[in-house]
Amino acid sequence: MRIAKSDTIAGLPAPVARDLVRLYRGGTFVQELADTLLRRNGVEDTEVVFARMENAGYLVKADTGDDPGYVWWEATTLGNALAMASFGKPITRSTADRLVAGLLERARMYNADPGMPLFVERLRIFGSYLDPTVDPLGDVDVELSFGMRTRDHQKIRAYVRASGRTFDSFMEELFWPQKELTQKLRNHSTAINITTENIDNITNKARLVYSIEDDPGAVPRPVEANRTAGDALQRHPAEVGVREPRQSSARNRTR
Repeated sequence: MRIAKSDTIAGLPAPVARDLVRLYRGGTFVQELADTLLRRNGVEDTEVVFARMENAGYLVKADTGDDPGYVWWEATTLGNALAMASFGKPITRSTADRLVAGLLERARMYNADPGMPLFVERLRIFGSYLDPTVDPLGDVDVELSFGMRTRDHQKIRAYVRASGRTFDSFMEELFWPQKELTQKLRNHSTAINITTENIDNITNKARLVYSIEDDPGAVPRPVEANRTAGDALQRHPAEVGVREPRQSSARNRTR
């Protein structure tokens, strides 16, 4: 998704709407952060904002939980797309083709390395790139499905620590391999928009551009990786990249 800073989304300036949705990708309690963000931008009635974001399809109520004074909000697939939106300039069709070619080469390189903790299961492209008459394009929208090569938490932690990075929380450390994979595939390009959401929930038009099954140079996926995504998610939240429509959530106190 590519939007202009001057756009209005659910009654909010586009940059504010994007920053708001970004708070709801990590599954943490961020109501105070949301209130601060909105009030800093002149919004006092935050309940109206959340209602508009819900009506526009960017946020959804997931569960009221045991406390009726709280409601859990989740970023929808559209919300996650907004969270990843950029304000950059459009790109030409030829540039988009070059970016896709580079993306596929990096996926092959990643899957050929047995030392990587994850593997790319498949890549599907959706959005404006599929229409050859669209030129220029806003960006290249890509669905990433991935799995884990190892479920040995000690090995994963050793890999993460070998990166030399510091993390503010355990969850940040836990999801570093997934973040790193996305960064490697994007290769610093702001015009490649990668989501791990299941795009079948938002479109029936997608093109498979990479599959590990069709890559002779890829290290074969582990046998246990063939189990269902639901089973994997129950055992380890970062084991697979095929997610249900609701990906991230946060809890808000209703007023």
